[in-house]
Amino acid sequence: THPVISEILADNESGLRDGDGELSDWIEIFNPTRSAVELAAYFLTDDATELTKWFFPAYLLGPGERVVVFASGKGDAGPDGELHTNFRLRANGEYLALVAPGGTMILHEYAPTYPAQSPDGAYGIIAGDLSLLKRMASACLKGFP
Repeated sequence: THPVISEILADNESGLRDGDGELSDWIEIFNPTRSAVELAAYFLTDDATELTKWFFPAYLLGPGERVVVFASGKGDAGPDGELHTNFRLRANGEYLALVAPGGTMILHEYAPTYPAQSPDGAYGIIAGDLSLLKRMASACLKGFP
């Protein structure tokens, strides 16, 4: 098994703020394995024709751990200690994928698109099980992914 995109929030209006105090959308990566995974050289993309759109810097994700990646469009310009993609998420739905090192093997994708999102409503999978999708109530997520 491998890391997965466990949850997304594509219309952040009042929830988690990034280190700049902005309400950036976010993507949560979950490691369902029993081993740590070094995310360096993995990729996230919102474009099925550009699988290497944003690459992870060195980041060790322990077994059962999650990490939030802000989909802010800031890229390397994001606050120190935070991960920020060079693209933003669309609330009306779009393609999203986690790609293995090398940039050719898609590990997990929402294709052709994830569904349209409501304000502050997250969408994702349950406990790393790719067969169980969920749409979570915004009241459960205010300020906490």
